[in-house]
Amino acid sequence: MINAQEKWSLNKCIEHARVNNLDIQRGYNAVANADLSEWQSKLAFLPTANINGGYYWNFGLTIDPISNTRQPGSRQTLSTTVSGNWTLLSGGRNIYQLQQSRLNSVAALYQLEEVKNNTFLNIASAYLQIIVNIQLESVAKGQLNTSLKSLERTQILYENGAISRDNYLQSVAQTKVDEGNLTGATNSVLLSKLLLFQILQLETDFESFDIEAPVVDLNQLSLNDYGRDDLKNQAIQKQPSVRAAKASLESAQYGIKLANSGRYPSLFFLAQLNSNYVQGLPYFTDFVELTTYTLVENPSTGNIEQIPQVINVPDPNSQINYTIGNQLSDNWNQFIGFGFQVPLFNGGTTHAAVQRAKIQENNASLDIKASELSVRQTIERALVDAKNSLALFNAANASSQASELALNNAQLNFDEGVISAFDLGLSKNQYLAAKSQEIQTKFDYLFKVKVLEFYLFNQISL
Repeated sequence: MINAQEKWSLNKCIEHARVNNLDIQRGYNAVANADLSEWQSKLAFLPTANINGGYYWNFGLTIDPISNTRQPGSRQTLSTTVSGNWTLLSGGRNIYQLQQSRLNSVAALYQLEEVKNNTFLNIASAYLQIIVNIQLESVAKGQLNTSLKSLERTQILYENGAISRDNYLQSVAQTKVDEGNLTGATNSVLLSKLLLFQILQLETDFESFDIEAPVVDLNQLSLNDYGRDDLKNQAIQKQPSVRAAKASLESAQYGIKLANSGRYPSLFFLAQLNSNYVQGLPYFTDFVELTTYTLVENPSTGNIEQIPQVINVPDPNSQINYTIGNQLSDNWNQFIGFGFQVPLFNGGTTHAAVQRAKIQENNASLDIKASELSVRQTIERALVDAKNSLALFNAANASSQASELALNNAQLNFDEGVISAFDLGLSKNQYLAAKSQEIQTKFDYLFKVKVLEFYLFNQISL
């Protein structure tokens, strides 16, 4: 919760965004998703195991899964299978996939850092804009206070007949203009605070939101050595966008190896356990001997002879209930073995996958160059902008000082009745414009230097 007396510093705003910003949270989710893919790639080295089965109702003529014979009538059957598969060789697919997943995780981390950087820069820009608007509001208040004091004196002079009605009305008009300027400046402060409030994605009362204005000393800022090539090159290589692009390139290179693995044979180790159950299957605990006779013609005599044969048949009196557990235990069968697959022709799928992977690698190489170029141009532009802002601030500062002297002189002349209220208003407007330009260029220079330092040293503070 934001207390009424609590004020937000830039560092506090940044730390709040680091934890609560939605874009940053999405970045953390992207990192978690990449880590999950890496974890799954590690598990791909382990064998797979599955249990399959089903319970079926059969009607009419069916195949008995136990005796493998045709049996009429309805029955219920149960089939269970436990199978395992372990890939021993696959052209290095699992290794390449793991390496690619690791690099994708690295790229996701750098992409998260880039999201953070962009968010923090937006916060700093909005924060400084509030300070600028507060300064402009302070100038507008000062101008209004001066105008009100002048109006009081002008009204006394007018009532005593010392000045004309025209001079008095001009003083009244100038006061109204200053009131309007103050209203506009106050509204600008409110809108800039609302912008930062929304960037921080706060859900508390906006009316209690306020910032802590830092003490700004431009004398502590320096652009010395910021244009060195070695410093610039080091900064480029440290940028998260460049590092993410490099990690993506390495990932794309493993993607080519992964696609090429589809050209090589695969070797698998296989194992399976299976059992069945058939409803109503008879089960006997005892067997009795039964003698049967087979009629065979004697080739030497031509007589038909009976050949006895003793067989064991189930004793009908020993039949018991053949439970599911007993059947599954008795009907177990298993096998182990090796399987292989040699790719011969698959409609060009592997070839196309390799070519797409190479294109992806080329795109990743271009992304690195684009990222480095973008960062280099940003640093160069930030340096030029900072130098230009410093020149503009120096000019605006000199103009502001001259306008202030001119305003003080005009005020003295007005008090002595040398110039009219209209001429005094012109001096005030010139001073206000010069002072506003000074404030804007001052903080614009500050922000440009901080942006430059952010890209060079990856830090931002006031």
